[in-house]
Amino acid sequence: MDFHDRIEADEGALEKLLKGIPGFEGYLKQENRRAADKLLRDHLCAELDATVAGLERIAGGWSRAGEIDLLDDLDRIAGRLRRAADKLRYADYGYTGFFDAVKIGEDDLQRFYEYDLSLRGFIGEVNDAAEALAHADDQEAGLAALDEAIEALADMVEERERVAAELVP
Repeated sequence: MDFHDRIEADEGALEKLLKGIPGFEGYLKQENRRAADKLLRDHLCAELDATVAGLERIAGGWSRAGEIDLLDDLDRIAGRLRRAADKLRYADYGYTGFFDAVKIGEDDLQRFYEYDLSLRGFIGEVNDAAEALAHADDQEAGLAALDEAIEALADMVEERERVAAELVP
């Protein structure tokens, strides 16, 4: 799903009228890109929240079965996933005002969006590792694989923050 196309398709009469103001159309495109990126990040965070809920169900199952040796490790790993999701949820999305002297260009905003799209693959790996853990005979190995997948995702989210800090004045 391309959120940018969806936002442009939902454009109202006022937005179409405002595009006639010199310089405003470019500003509006940038705002639409920011909104699309926010929608995408919200969607990705919802997936991560569902994974965290799944990890909580795994922890409950282990606890009920008396398998408590690895609960602390699972809780630590789930906490890292929550932090990565929160960093992505509240990440900077390149906002500058219409009259700001320093502008973030449309190309940079498109790079943010594409970067966030690339996170889908990492989130898929986290989801796969969590699903495998739910059915793993070797829970330690399953936890290690999940931890590795979350580490890769967290690194990508950190890199996004670094790039955002360079772009945003």
